[in-house]
Amino acid sequence: MNTNKKKIFNDPVYGFITIPHPLIFDLVEHPWFQRLRRIRQLGMSHMVYPGALHTRFQHAIGALHLTVQAIETLRSKGHEISEEEALAVEIAILLHDIGHSPFSHALEHSIVTGISHESVSLLFMEKLNEEFEGKLSLAIQVFKGTYPKLFLHQLVSSQLDMDRLDYLNRDSFYTGVLEGKIGAQRIIRMLNIEQGRLVVEEKGVYSIEKFIIARRLMYWQVYLHKTVLAAEHLLVNILIRAKELVSSGEKLFATPAFSYFGK
Repeated sequence: MNTNKKKIFNDPVYGFITIPHPLIFDLVEHPWFQRLRRIRQLGMSHMVYPGALHTRFQHAIGALHLTVQAIETLRSKGHEISEEEALAVEIAILLHDIGHSPFSHALEHSIVTGISHESVSLLFMEKLNEEFEGKLSLAIQVFKGTYPKLFLHQLVSSQLDMDRLDYLNRDSFYTGVLEGKIGAQRIIRMLNIEQGRLVVEEKGVYSIEKFIIARRLMYWQVYLHKTVLAAEHLLVNILIRAKELVSSGEKLFATPAFSYFGK
């Protein structure tokens, strides 16, 4: 058992990232989270942008880092966030993508239908909560948006959450599409709370305009690039056809896990 849980990641986007809590370290070490090292963040985008080989693991660690900074900012402005609440929102953002399948969103429309990766992430979190003897209960409330302090959920999932702040800068970095770069640090410094909800101070309005434009440009140039969409469409149809063949009794070369979902 590893007793030294003060670990540091050297991230190419942010530099050194420190694991903020021993429980976070244990979750990162868990095989279900380590699996994200093998899940690409941008699915088939590497067909157009060869550098886009970064993973959901990197993204989750980056989003965690930004969340830690956001909590520090809100506390510095006089808002009360307990250690338990801080840990809960950090766990929620760390595990927000743990339910992602290979090839990003492609498998949600082919092998396993009728369930989103968010729902699968929640199932993972509930199972992990059993394994960690209820230590993730508060994080699950934050993730689901049922905890009274709504701004904690907004840090994880909203129009301006730490997930989006990380993936825009990270995807911009790895694709080389500079138009997607945003001032994440500036936006975080401008965060505040009004009537229990997350807001941005007036002087941060230009950073928000840049964020909105950058997101739109990334959709045009990366996420909805015609060749990327064509590659994902081809992959989805290959998987659908494979499932049809397996259902009709054909034996295809596949891993045991893939064969299970092909039934």
